[in-house]
Parts: sequence; structure tokens; C-alpha cells
Amino acid sequence: MPADGEKDEIPSSPQSACRRAVLRVTGMTCSNCSSAVERAVSQLEFVERCQVDLINSRASIDYSGRSGTGPGIQDLCDEVENIGFEASVLEDFQILDCEASPGGRMSLDLLVLGSEEKGCSAAEVLLRLPGVLECLPGSEQRLRVAFDPTQVGARDLLGELNSSGFAAQPDSAPDSAKSGEVMPGGLLTALMVTFTIIIITQVLPCFEHCDKLLHMHIVPGLPCVTVILGLLATPVQLYCGLRFHLGAYHAVRSGVWDMNVLISLGTVLCFLYSLMVVVLMISTTLLPGKNIECKAPPPSYFETPCFVITFVLLGKHLEAWAKNGASSALQQLLSLHPSNAHRLPKDSMEVEDLPVQLLHLGDTLQIYPGETAPTDGIMTGLGYAEFDESLLTGEAKPLRKRAGDMVIGGSRCLNGRAEIRVERLGSKTLLSQITALVERAQLNRAPVQHVADAVAHRFVPAVVALSVLTWVTWYVLVYISKTVTLADITRNRESSQPELDKAFFVLEHGLNVLLVACPCALGLATPTAVMAATGVAAKFGILVRSGAVPLELGSKIQRMVLDKTGTLTTGKPKAAASAVLCPWTQEEQSWERLLSRFREAEELSSRRKVAFAVDMTTTWVSAGTDAEAKPTSPRPAPGFKVSMPGSRSVSEKEDLRSEAESALWWALGSAESSSEHLIARELVDVASQKARRPLSKPASFESMTGIGLTCVLEGLCVEVAAAHHLLKRCKRPSEILSAWVEAQLLEGATVVAVAVEDVVLGAVALRDAVAPGARMCVAHLEMSGVEVWMCTGDHRKSAEVVARECGIQQSRVVAQALPADKVRVVKYLQGGDTDLPGKQASPQRSVATVAMVGDGINDAPALAAADLGVAIGAGQNVTVDAADIVLVRSELSDLLSFLALSKETLNTIWFNFMWAFLFNICALPVASGIFWRQHVVMTPQIACVLMLGSSLFVVLSSLLLKRFSPPALSDISLP
Repeated sequence: MPADGEKDEIPSSPQSACRRAVLRVTGMTCSNCSSAVERAVSQLEFVERCQVDLINSRASIDYSGRSGTGPGIQDLCDEVENIGFEASVLEDFQILDCEASPGGRMSLDLLVLGSEEKGCSAAEVLLRLPGVLECLPGSEQRLRVAFDPTQVGARDLLGELNSSGFAAQPDSAPDSAKSGEVMPGGLLTALMVTFTIIIITQVLPCFEHCDKLLHMHIVPGLPCVTVILGLLATPVQLYCGLRFHLGAYHAVRSGVWDMNVLISLGTVLCFLYSLMVVVLMISTTLLPGKNIECKAPPPSYFETPCFVITFVLLGKHLEAWAKNGASSALQQLLSLHPSNAHRLPKDSMEVEDLPVQLLHLGDTLQIYPGETAPTDGIMTGLGYAEFDESLLTGEAKPLRKRAGDMVIGGSRCLNGRAEIRVERLGSKTLLSQITALVERAQLNRAPVQHVADAVAHRFVPAVVALSVLTWVTWYVLVYISKTVTLADITRNRESSQPELDKAFFVLEHGLNVLLVACPCALGLATPTAVMAATGVAAKFGILVRSGAVPLELGSKIQRMVLDKTGTLTTGKPKAAASAVLCPWTQEEQSWERLLSRFREAEELSSRRKVAFAVDMTTTWVSAGTDAEAKPTSPRPAPGFKVSMPGSRSVSEKEDLRSEAESALWWALGSAESSSEHLIARELVDVASQKARRPLSKPASFESMTGIGLTCVLEGLCVEVAAAHHLLKRCKRPSEILSAWVEAQLLEGATVVAVAVEDVVLGAVALRDAVAPGARMCVAHLEMSGVEVWMCTGDHRKSAEVVARECGIQQSRVVAQALPADKVRVVKYLQGGDTDLPGKQASPQRSVATVAMVGDGINDAPALAAADLGVAIGAGQNVTVDAADIVLVRSELSDLLSFLALSKETLNTIWFNFMWAFLFNICALPVASGIFWRQHVVMTPQIACVLMLGSSLFVVLSSLLLKRFSPPALSDISLP
């Protein structure tokens, strides 16, 4: 252990940084235990944050210190062990390295044969390689290596070690996989002893000879059965119950009293009482002048602590089994990782089987029908294959994958043989990200859990005080006031040891109070429900990023703000019509500049076609009617181009018009190629076909969030933005083009305009169909009492069209909103002192819980400002930082599923609380003996069984959440 002066130097050390340690903490039984770990670790000066996952027995700690066995990580383990729990290191890494690595973080467990000193030398060898982030030595010559897969591969690490004289191989059984307890310590011993006691006390007395032998007195008043039970009870009390005694010692020392205090105090008192009876009988017999003749042996209760300890150990084992059931969804995700992969070497046609942890980026893998994809990759080769992604995204239908499509690691190949090129490894794979989100969801506590923690923190001291009060009360009634006589105690049965009968009568009621009280039921009420709910949500493609808090808030939503594109609509806009100013208009100068750059790109494209004719082949598809034709309806036909009279011949106009349209699409697609917006993707796809040549890369690019973008393309300033924005800002807007834009907006289209050198040369109308079920989802929300709003950056006319189709009131539509405006809308609906964008004075709203639903990109500020942020249609981008909930699919029905699940979860939590409180309220008076006169009594064994049954009931109640089924849209009636 380093000196204090050395600890102070940790932050300034070159190896010191903000690190994250993941510890396995065993011995926690309820949230009172996890709270004790959090409080103890958080008190350390170098700890920044500590979060404990009770269900998975893990603690995530952010601290400033060194890697490996440095002072930081060792102090963390010592602090956890000082309060009575066992701690082992699962992971310890530098957070900045993990976040800064472009390829993510990948871990490889190695078994380095040789001495432990040689394993440390192996770490030094690996740390010299570029891309190796750190090495964490483990037990028994094990080494965990963290590295960036984009810089170095796992096979490179093994090759470096083997070339340096080490015998290293992947560790198939890392420490983290072997650190879980299959059965509580001493349970098997306790079961065997308890079974033996049952045989001795219940079966053997049925045989006359055995009964006489068991009741033969060794000394007067001390039968053989008492001695035998005492010998059997001693190892159970001292060995099997040691975990409770040590836990009670640490709990009392740390000031956080838990269930261990109650179990240890109750069993020790009962054991000491029985031991006192034996000592009293022996000492009385050995005293000179004493000759005691006992007709019946004195009462001893050696079997009681045996039964109590055995029942508690067995109950904890059943609780662990039930809690594992609550985390079965997480276990299912982890089981999707296959152990081996079929690799196709570049220099050989034979398939090579190797462990998944030895894969490199760029490897080509073979996946056969029925097998699981080892990692994320791009389909290569000809043909297609169907994959089942239901366990990952909730998509029930098999998805057909062709060359160029992404195959998600963990998805199962149903038919067809697939070849994929490895694209992502380690922490960057979708399966790893989903698993990390589900695990991280257990670390945050719901607000309702804080109430339970506060009650549980004071529960055990209150129970101990109540048991003392029970002892004092019965002592007064038996020994002082003599209200309760010996005849009352023995029920008129003859007593050979009246004083011992009185003493145990008083002691028994206090023991019952200690043993029947159940703080664990209170502490398990929330964590088990949250674990089960997050697992069920993941099965439906709903990822809860912030743990229990969103689950509680989801049941309290009063107002909800929905984005338009990708939320109420399908999120797949298609170019439906375009309008292009003829190049012989008064804007001829802007056209000349654009055409000049376009022709230069065409010449370069022609030269490229000589070498790469196949790659550069493009197809131009006519967009619609003749430019000079006039529309016969208020809605212009697709491809209708506004024109003005000119002096050119018809053929010249046709050629120039064709070239101008291609040039405009070339400028549009090149500018949008650097954007990731949904509309940008569609425009780039269309431009790739209509430009008839490869798109160019802008020299500079600036995104105007919520408006559009501006860039410098081949020396020209090109701006692509919402049509109404550009037409207002740019000089000399065409009236005919403006009318065309207005007509498209009235039809609900999103119109994007293109300006070159501050002159609008054309516009494109995109139509995004309303998402299936959007209207029924809005109706369901309204019927549930949720006030639904729509906030979008699109023009108000197109927004109103979509709102009308979805059943949203026009007064609740906010259009042409920038990201900052969306934040204002959220704060306004929350009851803040702000007005709606575009309105001078808005009526003040009451304070309410507000949810924001958007795509997680342009809506990120609003998602963060809302009480509950929901990112919809995230697909493979499941790590939307601003969102509390991530919906993998672009289906609004998943939002209804989450809201229904959150209500079901909160109901389960409150039901668990109610059960825990009612159980203790009803059981404690009975245990204290209030109804003793009415012959309603409780023994320590019964008290212990009831206590364990209460905890198990809470866990099983939470497991019922696994039967949750989402609401069916067909059951919703439209107004």
C-alpha cells in the first residue's frame, strides 16, 4: 500500500488519467448492500463516480489512478472488502483511450505459459506495439490486453509474443467467466447437516430402540440427542453461517446494518442459549452436593440456527436463480457471440476455423446456413442470404442481404451461404453496443428506489430496536409483573426446567422479530423489475440507456413532442418532382459558371473512364415532360421545368437544358455528399444517376443545422437549403419558381432549393409517406391522456398536411423550427417561462412531464432538454448520446410498447413495495407475540421461511414482466 504522499502524486503522474474499473462484487443481497458499496467507494478522494449493478453483481467506478495493481484499483478493492463484500477486477481501462480510438476497444484474454514474472514481461513487450492501449495482468499467468483493432490485430499480438520467446494462446476461460458463485458457500454442508437433524429428530424416534438410545441421559438432564444436535449444529453455525457473521461485523463497523445483522444476531443468540443449557446441566451435575433427577430434559434449540442458516442460504440460492431469470435477456444477447469463425485466407481457398477474438478488420468470413455471424461485416460476392435479426433489433421478418449490405454480428443466417468482410470488432459492433446499453441501464436508480433505500437504511436498526423492546416487554410480563405464568407458557404441560422454559419463551419472541423482518424484499423490489423490464424492452428493439429513470418517467408522460421526418413519416423521402430555371434566363451568368465547372468535371470523368470504364458507367433517366409544356393541374408534373422565352433554336435549347439539369444535379449531389441527413441520402442517390458523372468532393463544408448547408465546390459557392429559406434570402428569386414551391408545399412535400453564387437555380420536391400506424399511435396517445405536439423544421404547409393525416391538432404544430426552437418548445410545454417560436405571447402552460421523439441527430438538443428523450429509427446507431430511450426500428408502435412497458414496470415496483411493507407490518406483530393469547404463535423456523418467501415472492413478481406483450394497433379505434 503506498504512502499518502504517493497517493497525492497519482493525478499528476504521466500514467494517471480518468479510468474506469469494473469490479465483480459478491455478497450483495439487496439494494441496501449496493447502496453501502456506493457510499463507501464514493468517499474515496480519487473516485469521481460509482454505480453498482445489484442484479449482475458489478460495480462501475470512474477514478483517477493507474492501471493494473496500482494504488487506485487496489484501494477500490480494499474498500469494498472492508465493508464485508468480496471484490475482483473484471476490467480497468483509461476512458479517454477507449473513446478516442476510432476503431473502438477490443479485449483479448491471453494465457502466457511460464512464471508470473514472465507474464509481466509479456505485458511490456505488448505495450511497445502501436495500438495496444494497456495490459492488465490477471491470476495464474493470465493477461488481458486492450487494443485498437484499426491499428493492431489479435493475431499480431500472439505473433509478437511467440516471436519474443513466449508461449501464448487465447484464454478460453478468462477470470471474468469463472468468478460467479454457482451455489452459496456452505449450502451443501448445511443441507446435509439439516437433513441429518431431521432424520434424528423426526424419523429415528419412531423406532423404540433408537428413541431410547437418543434419550439416554449422559448426565442427568442432558440426553444424547441434545449432544448430537449440538455437535451437528456447531459446524453449521461456525462454518456455513460464517458469511453472515462476517457480514454483520462489517455492517456494524461501517454503520450500514443489513440482513446479515438480523440473521447473525438471531442464530448466535439461539445457539448460545442452547449451549448455555448444556453447560448448565453439566455444571449442575458436577457441583458437589447436588443430585438432580429430571423426568424430562431441558429444552434446547440447536436445530433452530441450523434450520435458519440453511433456509437463508437456500433462499439466497433461489433468489440468485430468479435474478438470473430477470437478466435472461442479457444472457441471450451474450450467448449470441459465437466462439469460432470460418476465415477465408487471401492466399488459400481452404476455410480456416479460428477463435472469434483472433479476427482482424478486413478478414473475409464464411457463414453457413444455421450459423451466427461472428461480427459486423459487409456482404461480398454474388447471391444473397437471409438473416434473422429478431434478437437484436426486434425485427421479426428475415432480412435479405446482398453484396454491399451490412450483416450484424449475432444475427443468424437462415438460408444461403454468405461471405462477409469484417467491418467492426470489439466495442464498435452493434451487439457489443446493445449489450453495453443493457448492462449500463442497471447502474442508474429510479427516483422511487431512493425512497426504498432510505427506508431500508433505517429498517434493520428499527427491527433490532423492536426485538429489544419485545424482550424487555416479555421479561417484564414474565418475571416482574408475573402477568404470564409458567402454566401459561407451557400450556399446563409439566416442566422439568421452569426457569429455562421462561427464559426461552422471552428469547423466542425477540428471535422471531429478528428473523421474520425482511429488508431484502424492500431492496429487491426495484432492481429485479428494472432488470426484467430492460431485458424485455431489448427483445422488442427498445434500448433503455438510462436505467430505471426512463421506465419511471415513461409512465408519467403528459405531453409529447414528435418530429415529422422519420417519426410520423417513414423517414425515406423520395424525390418526386423538380423545377429548374432555364439556362437562358436572366441568371445566365450563374449558369455559365456552373456549366464551366461541370464541363471540367466531365472532361476529368472522361479521362477516368478510359482506365475505369466499368466503374464510371452512369445512367441518365429523363425526369418528366418537356420543359416548355405547361401543367394541366395545379400540381406540376414530375420533372416540370419552369422556362422563359429565348432566342435559341429548339435543338440548342434541348441540349443546353439537358446539360444544365445534369450540372444542377451534380452540384446538388456533390454538396449533399458530406451530409448524413435522410434527405441528403436520397438526393445523393438521385444525383448519382442524373448527373451522368461522378460527384465531386467539396473543398469546404458547413452545415446549418435545421436549415441546410453551404459549401465551396470547384471554386463556386453552392448552398442547398429549405426552399422557403433560400427564396427569401437569395437575390432575384423567380416568381414562377416560388409558385411551384408553394404548390408542392400545399401537397405536403418537402422542397429543397439549390443556389449557386447566391442565385436559386432549381428546386426538388421530396415526398415522405406517413408511417403506417402513425394515426393510430397518435390516437392511442391522445386517448391515454397524452397531449401530442409536432415540431419540425419543414415548411408549415407541408407540416400541416402531415399533421392532418396523423390526427394532430393544427394548433399544436410548430414548423420551420431550428434546433434551438425545438428546445424552446420543449421548455414551453414543461411549463417554463418561454414562448412558442413565431408567436409573440403564448398562453402559459402548467408544469408537465414532456417527452421528445426524434431522429437523434438534428433533434439532439431537444432530446437532451426533454424529461424523456426518445431516438427513433436509430438502426445500427444505438449510441445516441442525447436520448434516454433508443428505438432501433423506425416504428412509432415501439414507442407505445415502451410506454405500456414502463407503466407495467412501475405498477410491478409499487406492488413489490406494497407487498414488502404489508408483509412486515403483518408479520412483525405476530412474531413479537401480540396474538399469543389467541394461540397465534410463530417459531424461529417459521419466521425464517416467511422471510425468505417474502424476498422470493418479490423476485418472482418481477419475473412476470417477461410475459409482457405490446399493445396491438388493431385494437385501437380511430376517432
